Amino acid sequence: MDDYYSIIGVEADASVDDIRSAYRERKQALSGANGGSKTEAAQLNKAWNVLSDPYQRGRYDAQRARAVTDDDADVDDDVSVEPSTNGSKRASQRSGKTPPPRRGRDLGPPTITPPAGTQYASMKQRLIAMVIDLLVLLVLFIGLQLGAASLARSQKPDVVDKVDQLGKQITNLQKQRDAAQSQLNDAKKNNPNAVSADQKKVDDLNTQIKNTTTQRDAEARKLNPYYLWASVLACGVGLLYLAIPTALTGRTLGKWRQHLKVVRDNGDPVGWSGSFLRWGPIVGVTFGLMYLLQGSPLGAVIVLFGVTLWIRNVNHQGVHDRIAHTIVVSDAAN
Repeated sequence: MDDYYSIIGVEADASVDDIRSAYRERKQALSGANGGSKTEAAQLNKAWNVLSDPYQRGRYDAQRARAVTDDDADVDDDVSVEPSTNGSKRASQRSGKTPPPRRGRDLGPPTITPPAGTQYASMKQRLIAMVIDLLVLLVLFIGLQLGAASLARSQKPDVVDKVDQLGKQITNLQKQRDAAQSQLNDAKKNNPNAVSADQKKVDDLNTQIKNTTTQRDAEARKLNPYYLWASVLACGVGLLYLAIPTALTGRTLGKWRQHLKVVRDNGDPVGWSGSFLRWGPIVGVTFGLMYLLQGSPLGAVIVLFGVTLWIRNVNHQGVHDRIAHTIVVSDAAN
């Protein structure tokens, strides 16, 4: 059984910070002019992947303790590299006892091995990176929609003014209707026999609101091409924002901030084809659903759900990752 503590050069009770420092020093030494072999580098990375994760370290310590106390015990010579989770593996599992059966969010060991020098990203890293990229895309979308509104006002000022005017009329009618409804409710309490006039007033106002809303919507549809093209442009620019840096470096802005990167499931760089194959379906389906649902944010929510299915996947792959045969990994020393 490999002694991961000796490979990195620390004691068995060393803290994660001490292990990280020793790992970096050892890795730098191996990468020097007279450095070690690829086998030594792979062993070092493997030792770090195990000892940097509390749950995997607990499993390894338990196996190591059994190997020391019982030379005839049938102990695995390996500890599989598993993705970190959000704290469900308690530090008490490092006590040398066999960890409890995996259940709940624990999906078992991954079937894809990350490239040397990397490990599976934690849930926190993935979520923070996703939020950063979503904020960038949201700012981009809102900016282009505001630009479309400005262009529409310059190209069709009469239509825009008519829409605004009708909108104000609807607001005033709604206020009148609410006041009439309040008067009607009081009349029903105080004089039930004299409510017909108040009821007619409420009904008339509701009819006016409905007719005015229909007029406003008809005028607003004349402006739809401006907002449609703004949405198309937002999707195109958004795709370029996601795909180009991913193809060149494997990292979007969010992933760069969290020390994550996208690679092929065989360890190769994702490349241009893999990048567009990974991000293209997300952007395309988002635009299609928003168009069919007439701009409703429900389309984006549906796509976001599909993207975050990596949480329930053994290799932390979303639907888009499985389409493009990619995985998201973290720099091992972070």
